[in-house]
Amino acid sequence: MTFALTNIDDACLLTVLFAQRIPTRRIVAGQYLGFALIVVVSLLGAFAALAIPYRWVRLLGLVQIGLGIRHLLKHPVAGPQGASVIGIAYIALITFSNGADNIGLYVPFFIVGRAHLWLILPAYALLIALWCFGSRLIGTQSLVLGAIDRWAQRVLPIVFIGLGFLILFRR
Repeated sequence: MTFALTNIDDACLLTVLFAQRIPTRRIVAGQYLGFALIVVVSLLGAFAALAIPYRWVRLLGLVQIGLGIRHLLKHPVAGPQGASVIGIAYIALITFSNGADNIGLYVPFFIVGRAHLWLILPAYALLIALWCFGSRLIGTQSLVLGAIDRWAQRVLPIVFIGLGFLILFRR
């Protein structure tokens, strides 16, 4: 339940990435790497007994804003040509910077469920695969592909910047 609640926005981003025809391996690897960073930060916070103040986690919103501004300035081309410039590290950064809500929820959840982390973490890994699979199914539909080809270049920077401000100013 915690995974689904905190990753609905991530499913939308994954769908856009798949619709931009970025190779599946690259998206999945970036997603796992970014999510691993979210889990590591959450575990460190849990083991440090909430030593990471939430106001610091919210600073991840600056990364999202930076990504949005970068998109606005560089105007990446949607489709196969633009897909070649988006690498695993970039996808991991998008995933990680979009994970402030994940970290905010996972730290207390990992504290309460620390005896069951051996079960929670593999379940999350399995759910990432399911999330990627579902997003790929949606992102490769011709209707979605057409909409992404037409609008992603204009809308994606606004989404990143909006998410960044939401992360920064969420209470």
